[in-house]
Amino acid sequence: MIAGIVALSAMPAIADFREDRGVMADVDRKPLVEVRGNVEVRAADGCLSAGQLREFAGAAEKAAGDIARFTGVPPRDHIVIYLSPSIGVSHTYTGSSRHAPRVFIDSERVADRTAPYIHELVHAVAGDGGPMWLEEGFASWVASSVATKYGGYYAPVLSAANDHVDEQARAVVARSGETRTWFTEDEPQLSSQRERRAFYILAHSFTKYLATTLGTTRLVSIHRADDVHALARVSGVSNAEWERRWMAELEKSSRAGVPPAPDGRPRPAGVLHRTSDF
Repeated sequence: MIAGIVALSAMPAIADFREDRGVMADVDRKPLVEVRGNVEVRAADGCLSAGQLREFAGAAEKAAGDIARFTGVPPRDHIVIYLSPSIGVSHTYTGSSRHAPRVFIDSERVADRTAPYIHELVHAVAGDGGPMWLEEGFASWVASSVATKYGGYYAPVLSAANDHVDEQARAVVARSGETRTWFTEDEPQLSSQRERRAFYILAHSFTKYLATTLGTTRLVSIHRADDVHALARVSGVSNAEWERRWMAELEKSSRAGVPPAPDGRPRPAGVLHRTSDF
């Protein structure tokens, strides 16, 4: 279902269904396969060594279990990860009653340990989360939390780890001179790399604030509701009021003299979450 895609508009690097089918067909002609628990990794022939494939499969299995433990979400029975150098932007199909979740990651990022595998596995384990800001902010917040608490590595998508993302958010607001956050939109149309980066940073920072304020259990329940109105309904506070409180907290932290983190610009890694199946 094309309508089920969460897409970032006007970005030619993003794959479509046809391209993903092509990747699967290419990999499946002569795949390197490693299965660890409920995670099956299928890699294009020659893109990784046997040792690299084993290491990644072990890390992915551990991350999937750690995500379930951290969020309290039941583990998925089966998750399939495709690795290939022909995959541009990492992305995930969250699965259906007919198909297991499928994750697509650039094998070159696996080789150099910059793959956003935990972020993508959050999508695979936790499923759809309603508005795009919550789906992506939640995935980044959980990925950073899991890497810090249980191990593994957090590869920045377009936002830094939890301990630096608020500084990034303040920098975005200061640079833009406005506070557009897209938190009232279900599927925002992001027309440039700069907008994409700003969106991911602000969504991550906002979701982190909600987690700190509401607690992990309530935030997970809001995400699991897969409803754009879930935050207001569950918390009893409107999205606009939550946004006002978050912005006030960012300003308060800034006045308190929190030192800014280096404002790095990581290259795009996993910046597409596909909710539909094919």
